Amino acid sequence: MTRTLRLLPLLLPILLLFTSCDQLPGVGSGDTALPPVAGVPTPSVVPIATANVTPPTVPAAPLSPLRLWVPPEIGARTASGTEELANQVRAFESTQRDLDVIVEQEPFDGSGGILSYLRTGRQVAPSMLPDVIALPTSALADPSVREMVFPFGGLIDPAFLSDIYPAPAGQVVSDDRLYGYPFATFGLSHLAYRPSVVTDTVSMNWSTFISDTGHTLVLPADSRDGALFGLQFYLAEGGAVINDTGQPDLQVEPLTRALEQIALGKTGLLQSRQMKTLDEAWQYHQLGLSDFVWTRSDYLLGEQAGRPEGSSPVDEAYSRIPGPSGPLTPLTATWAWAITASDPVRQELAAELIASLTTPEAMAAWAERAQVLPARREAMSLLAEGNRYHRFAGGELERAQALPLSESSRLLDVLGDAVFQVLTTETPPAAIAEATVAALRQ
Repeated sequence: MTRTLRLLPLLLPILLLFTSCDQLPGVGSGDTALPPVAGVPTPSVVPIATANVTPPTVPAAPLSPLRLWVPPEIGARTASGTEELANQVRAFESTQRDLDVIVEQEPFDGSGGILSYLRTGRQVAPSMLPDVIALPTSALADPSVREMVFPFGGLIDPAFLSDIYPAPAGQVVSDDRLYGYPFATFGLSHLAYRPSVVTDTVSMNWSTFISDTGHTLVLPADSRDGALFGLQFYLAEGGAVINDTGQPDLQVEPLTRALEQIALGKTGLLQSRQMKTLDEAWQYHQLGLSDFVWTRSDYLLGEQAGRPEGSSPVDEAYSRIPGPSGPLTPLTATWAWAITASDPVRQELAAELIASLTTPEAMAAWAERAQVLPARREAMSLLAEGNRYHRFAGGELERAQALPLSESSRLLDVLGDAVFQVLTTETPPAAIAEATVAALRQ
């Protein structure tokens, strides 16, 4: 009894709450619905629209800059050549929407060179790699180099190859795939002489030519050019520079014959052994101290570019170099553009850039200002209009062969020593040849 009385104060509020719930609107056991409130509109369901809705146009993300990498011997060969290349790149940019082209100078070989970046960069920093590179056409003979560039396929019409001179044209094709577009040729060797002094036809037989005591020839024998001079004779005598194992090599017999030929001209080449540069030889010739001078195209083009504007070398003519049984075959080195971009869109843009840089007009303009020879016949024809040197050079490039090794090759070091010895000592050519071959094989 006492416990019940104590609970009454707690139960009373709860009972009152349940009693009041019966009077709340909308709550009860009956099924009668409450009438709608007067003046309040009944909401209606809006149907989903079935018309096509055009989504907003999202602009395409701009392409990152196209990168063109060139070695300094191409990109910075001359100030005017650098300017011309930049102008041609800007002209290409003007035909493209929202595309920039960055030209960077990188050496081709070495730890910090183009090849090194291509070998390692695709795993490390692919966005920093070039899309187009300039490389020696001779490098494309190396399968490991071809793996780092992409064949042109249908990106560029291969018909252009018929307009490229034979030596570089043969170096950019492998397994019917086209890997490069040759554009610049260096190193064409020949003689220059004064026709006012040399009035007779120049004999193409070395023995006849050099035994003419009325005329002399000068060349920088104590230099890499002397080694190249010796290499031409060695090749003319049937020598090879690569052995059966693919290593640089020389053979005693053809080298002996080549040195014997050069030794015939000790009197006519007397001053040559003292000279180390083409500039020294040219100055000697210009002073009238020799009738002929051995030179190379890139040097002569530079010398001509330094003459007063509008001047013409009236008393200057050019000749092939006499050899053992006819003119020596000129040796040249050529550079080509190649595509390294892996993305198909960028490959197409790279091909368009190459096409714009290699029209006859563009190639001729750059070659003239960079003081090199164009690798394309149509470009040479443009330069040859009114210029007899380019007419001569164009004919020589038709029969030129690619330099069969790098100018930095150790083979040329020992061969240059052999040429210098045969001009400065009385050691028999056969003994010099044997010692030279042994030195190379050590």
